[in-house]
Amino acid sequence: MSSVCDLHDSDRHNVLGTIQSDCVDRSLVQNIQQYFLALWVSSSSRTYQEQESSAENYGPFYRTNQFILAYQNEDWVNVFQKDGLKVIYFLQNIIRNRKVLIGGKNTTLDDLCYRPISAKGCYVPSPMDIWLQDPSLLEKDEDIQFTTLCTESIDVNQTNIPCSDKNGIPIILESVFGGIDCEERANDTQPCDHCYIQAKTMAVTYLLMNDEFTKKDAEQWEKEVWMDTLDALNKREYAKLYKYYDKTLMPAPREQLLDQYRVAFMAERSVSDEIDDETNQNAWIVVVSYFMMFMYIGFAIGQFPSKIYNGFTLGLGGIFIVAVSMISSIGMVSYFSIGLTMISLEVIPFLILAIGVDNMFIITHNYKKQKHPTVPERMGHTLKQVGPSITIAAICETLAFLVGSLTKMPALQSFCIQAAVGVFIDYLLQITMFVAFLTLDEQRKKHKRYDLMICKQDPNYAIKEDRKLIQTFFKKHYSPFIQKPACVITTIVIFVALFAISCVGITKLEVGLDEQVSMVEGSNLFNYMTLEKKYIEIGPLAYLILENLDYQNQHDLELVANLSNSLSQLNETVQPPIYSWVASFNLFIREKAEWTQACETQDIALYDLPTQLKRFLGVRINSPCCQRFGICGETFEADIVLNEQGYVKTSRLRFQHRPIHNSAGYILSLEQTRQVIDKVVKDANLKENQKVYPYSMPYVFYDQYSYIRAVAITNVLLALATIFFTMTLVQDVVCAIIVVLFVFLIAFNLIGTIWLTNVIFGGFVIEINAVSVVNLVTCIGLAVEFVAHIVIKFRLCDGKRWERVTGAMSTMGTSVFVGIACTKFIGVAVLGFAPSTLFKLYYFRMYILMVVLGAFNGLVLLPIFLGLFGPQFSIMNVRVKSLINQSDGPSNSSQAKKRPSYG
Repeated sequence: MSSVCDLHDSDRHNVLGTIQSDCVDRSLVQNIQQYFLALWVSSSSRTYQEQESSAENYGPFYRTNQFILAYQNEDWVNVFQKDGLKVIYFLQNIIRNRKVLIGGKNTTLDDLCYRPISAKGCYVPSPMDIWLQDPSLLEKDEDIQFTTLCTESIDVNQTNIPCSDKNGIPIILESVFGGIDCEERANDTQPCDHCYIQAKTMAVTYLLMNDEFTKKDAEQWEKEVWMDTLDALNKREYAKLYKYYDKTLMPAPREQLLDQYRVAFMAERSVSDEIDDETNQNAWIVVVSYFMMFMYIGFAIGQFPSKIYNGFTLGLGGIFIVAVSMISSIGMVSYFSIGLTMISLEVIPFLILAIGVDNMFIITHNYKKQKHPTVPERMGHTLKQVGPSITIAAICETLAFLVGSLTKMPALQSFCIQAAVGVFIDYLLQITMFVAFLTLDEQRKKHKRYDLMICKQDPNYAIKEDRKLIQTFFKKHYSPFIQKPACVITTIVIFVALFAISCVGITKLEVGLDEQVSMVEGSNLFNYMTLEKKYIEIGPLAYLILENLDYQNQHDLELVANLSNSLSQLNETVQPPIYSWVASFNLFIREKAEWTQACETQDIALYDLPTQLKRFLGVRINSPCCQRFGICGETFEADIVLNEQGYVKTSRLRFQHRPIHNSAGYILSLEQTRQVIDKVVKDANLKENQKVYPYSMPYVFYDQYSYIRAVAITNVLLALATIFFTMTLVQDVVCAIIVVLFVFLIAFNLIGTIWLTNVIFGGFVIEINAVSVVNLVTCIGLAVEFVAHIVIKFRLCDGKRWERVTGAMSTMGTSVFVGIACTKFIGVAVLGFAPSTLFKLYYFRMYILMVVLGAFNGLVLLPIFLGLFGPQFSIMNVRVKSLINQSDGPSNSSQAKKRPSYG
């Protein structure tokens, strides 16, 4: 009997357990992170370069597939029963035996699986490994909980290590059991600390090769065998399962037993499949959203209902301009090899549409006010009056997005560049193509041709007078209403409350991105993540990479020891022990040790280092050296890269982080590990070609969160500075200050209200990540539209402050309300029905908040501010107004001279 207290047995399990640690991990998190790596992580960042260096030396990670078995009834507590183990064997038997035809050859698991030990079988960590995948041993076991204490072999006639699989690799119970509780037994006499396991879930992990030769075959096997088999159990398609089951060792479980269980599963391909499915499911939502906005434009921009004076033809032209702007921007950025992301495809059309529709309404409404006899004259005077405002806003938005492209985050950089190009192209098309569309549409109306059906004509149709309801409402009712003391006081109270909430929210918002947010609720992957996060308690694997160290140099050997000791002391984030090949190798070459004979090292001191390393790596798991003394060189073969002379070029030590369930945990693990390692390395004064760094797959993704707040703040401040500079250059300083102040307030309020909605609604929350930062930059662009037109119009109007507010609101205010606020609200409201939680949170909720806050600040707070504290006099002889006056000709110039100039 082998006691769990025996030192050598414990050491042996620790060393052999490195193989299990290397393979069983929070693999889905790693898959998601690898999928988004090129989007969020700069190629110049430290972690990205370290990841590239690690991949170059050690190759790609394995393809990981895992299923979790749980009771269908969640109230049932302990799934660790013989019946549950039989269901697991049943599924494993089917997965092992099923074949898929690939390239004319029947391909099975054996053709694709990862084998960590030469001449051994596939590595598939499973609870059934405790019984060597033999249901007859399970059937004879009278106490399966006692067996998991690993105090004796299952069969005394075998030499298997207790609680090890057929390959001799020990089983880490936390990797195959989830939600573990320990049952207390009376009169328990077992030595040492132990646990009679009860579990909420049991897990099985399949590892496949991921090289370029097997990747496509593995993807097909995952779809047609792995996912199809497990999905059949959940759908109760038992005939399919029984068809592939080999009942040589165990009869097939009855349907009544299978009905008690469910499986949650993921495959290596699950992430990309899920994103494809999500995109397809969200596509109809986007189409409906655009259709709703198009219908609204048709109603609002014309004189609905009217078969001739509706605005659907003109609205269709506006949508066409948005599509052309989007396609043109994609083509231009692709020409310069700038990556295109899904965020750009989902956000930029809304951004361009919001800005473009606003300009459509501004141009159209101003055109209708013109009294000139011919269409060209009316159009010329329209552009003369509104062109400067549109141009200023477009320049501000374009430059603000271009400044945002200076960030090193690829997804944000790509978005900002494409947004800048798209907005500028949209502006050019608005003042050219849309003007042409409007001119043609007016010609259509003049000739009494039907809206949309322009070939049909009604010469006798009576001209319908434009009622201008919105403009009249804003001029006669809304403007006087916001001047009332009660409205002013209420607005100030709301402003103070929003400001206070924003001050709190900016300190409370967490960084990160919950993986489940990017999945469709109820999908297989979503269900897997729910169980995995709730029950599986095993942290991500990490490495300490050592490049060009001299393992015959005492200074370098002391460095390795110091690094291991320092990591071991990180009790909050690191799970001891540190698996060090250096420590095991030093034991192997020790002279006159008790394992000298078992390891055949009597003459090891006579050889050079390359020979010693070769002999060490040749120590197999089933050898007496490994079985009795825990010196197992074979387990470190993948960790050591030798140069042509046989010396160590690069090597790595392995360690495990403690279980992590949120972004804060990953960030803390990265920061603590890096700080400790960097300190030890700094004190060691390494040579120029030597390098030591920690690496784990999550590091590459979560490194962005160590600086993402700074990225967000920098982008906002640079955008605001750009807007200020542009407004000052083409307008004046006072106008620039007001615009920048209110654009900042809208963005600042957005952060606060995001935190407030997180608290109110609970569940999945909006966090600070690349998606929300992109939306924040988008908010800056939309805020300019809500603010700039009204401020510029206010500065150009004559009269007292409140008179000028009335004039600005009755013209530009109506365009902002009808063109941006209503259009975006209708379009965004549809996104609330999207199946994707990501869409509901980061697009529906954030965009609704943007529209509401933009409307409040631009249409309520801004006019009150201008009425109370705005510039006392209108602007007369600064750049924009001067250009307008000069273009009026001699008659207008003479009239302008009669007006007082205020400078």
